[in-house]
Amino acid sequence: MSGEISVKTLIFNKPAFSFLFFLSFVCFTFFWQIAVTEAKTQTPAGELPLHIVSDKMVAQKDTSMIEFMGNVKATRADSVVFADSIKIYYIEDNKDKGSDAQSNVKKIVSTGNVKYVDGDRKAFADKAVFTTKDEKLILTGKSPKLITGSSFVTGKKITFFKLQDKVIVESEGSKRVEALFNPEDNITEKQ
Repeated sequence: MSGEISVKTLIFNKPAFSFLFFLSFVCFTFFWQIAVTEAKTQTPAGELPLHIVSDKMVAQKDTSMIEFMGNVKATRADSVVFADSIKIYYIEDNKDKGSDAQSNVKKIVSTGNVKYVDGDRKAFADKAVFTTKDEKLILTGKSPKLITGSSFVTGKKITFFKLQDKVIVESEGSKRVEALFNPEDNITEKQ
């Protein structure tokens, strides 16, 4: 018993109590700053500029869709999509007529040789559908693949929920989910 310190002694011992209070305050301040910084840096996709380069563009006044064809590259913040074709669908009958076209984008559909790059993540598919409201990316085709470093996951359908940093991979028939997790990538530490 001589080497043990009771909780009562710890609380009523002024230097120990002061140290614990200081440590708690520092930890609280540290985690508060992280939360505030993350809240400030997360801007909804609809509020970021979308820059598109292609060989051809087709738009009609009465439709709520614009199609870009041929060597298409679409960039928004740190995300880049390459594809043969990208269709931008706008919200029909938007009540807020004063809002800009960027915030009216409903979904982006990319087809043909789709490559998506977002930071250290890369995705490959025949078709990718991105919805701006929930920032969800759905990859489909013969063999869609999501890569982080040298780790990867592949299946018949990959759904990436960007806001939740969550991925669901589905299989179909003989095409089963396959994954390789390389410890050198430290995937969980990056998140």
